[in-house]
Amino acid sequence: MGYRTLVIKRRIKEIPPEQLAKFLEVQERFRQWATEWYKSGFKAPIPEENPYKRFAEKLKYVLRLLPTNGLKNGVWKMPLPFDAELRLREGERDNSRGVLVDFAASNQVNQEEKVIKVRKWSGQRGNTIVIKLKRAEVKWIEERIREGGQLKLALAWVDKRRNSNIATFNVALVFHREIQPYQPKRLLVVDVNALHNGVVIATIEEGRVLQSGVLRPDLKKIRNIEDEVARLDSLCATKGGAYCRKAVEAKSRLWRLWRQWTIEATKKIIKLAMQYKAAVVVDAPEDKSVRELKEGGSVARRNKIYLNVGKFVKRLRELAEWYGVPYREERLYSTICPVCGSKMEELPNRRVKCKCGFEAQRDEVPIIWAQKRYREILPLFSTQHDFQPHPLHSS
Repeated sequence: MGYRTLVIKRRIKEIPPEQLAKFLEVQERFRQWATEWYKSGFKAPIPEENPYKRFAEKLKYVLRLLPTNGLKNGVWKMPLPFDAELRLREGERDNSRGVLVDFAASNQVNQEEKVIKVRKWSGQRGNTIVIKLKRAEVKWIEERIREGGQLKLALAWVDKRRNSNIATFNVALVFHREIQPYQPKRLLVVDVNALHNGVVIATIEEGRVLQSGVLRPDLKKIRNIEDEVARLDSLCATKGGAYCRKAVEAKSRLWRLWRQWTIEATKKIIKLAMQYKAAVVVDAPEDKSVRELKEGGSVARRNKIYLNVGKFVKRLRELAEWYGVPYREERLYSTICPVCGSKMEELPNRRVKCKCGFEAQRDEVPIIWAQKRYREILPLFSTQHDFQPHPLHSS
């Protein structure tokens, strides 16, 4: 089965103040209970009062799907979980679930207005929060419906954006569909290292490489925005005001640029995998190695942002699950010799050389390792293979 998630964010000023204040109160109280439940090893009794009882009961179901990230500063910052439904046409029944994605909504100005209604969160009548959907959000939902997806559940929470003081009201819509992964005939190897070096891909079958390439972000544009952010941050610190707002806007542009590249690159990989009936095998650096590089001095400070490969890998994993592409994360070395197994010397221009005489571009080595281990890796994908599911990553 596959899951895809659309996270809808609106600035809190778009939410009526009285509703926002009450929502924050409910969110805080629910998180207090959830934190105690977490600390008790999920043995503390559930609340008896609604809506907290409903949220607690729903959370037990959500935990089957959601990865548990644990406490942050002593608090388990769980969103409020809701059952959800999608109404596509006028006249369809409203089943009074906590979140209604209503494509049949209308008003006097726009007869085709599409909204999300977040309700049953306060324990009181009349506290429905209505969010108008943007065109891109409607398009995303329609695409999931065409692919056979069904709205499974929703999550809602208020939080600040990362590296910003801007608070947002957020709703995550989780779509699900049943799909049987196909039996792969080949391997599509994805070497994810520092992103400024690009993501190396190669489709292989025993004895040969059918296709290969490197997916690279627009580094020139990224560097220009990074320089702009640094300049505006400096002016913000000394002069404040408009410079701070411009710094936030520049950071948003940078984030959107990275996000768009990630979307396009992962789509291309999944499309290639389906074209070649290949299983995706990802060689990503281990968290410990990435952390050591970030904390050490071997990587230039401005390049450390390119070590944040986690979002790329998560999105690729999610797309693979959604489209039924067999997926696995497997360690394929780039500095260990595929001929004799020795540690290789790193040369300029990203070349590596072994004392046994083997020499190659560093990015080619994981592909050679995959070819060497082809008969070992391919049988791991059977019709009941280990799909390594990690659902519910934001799209």
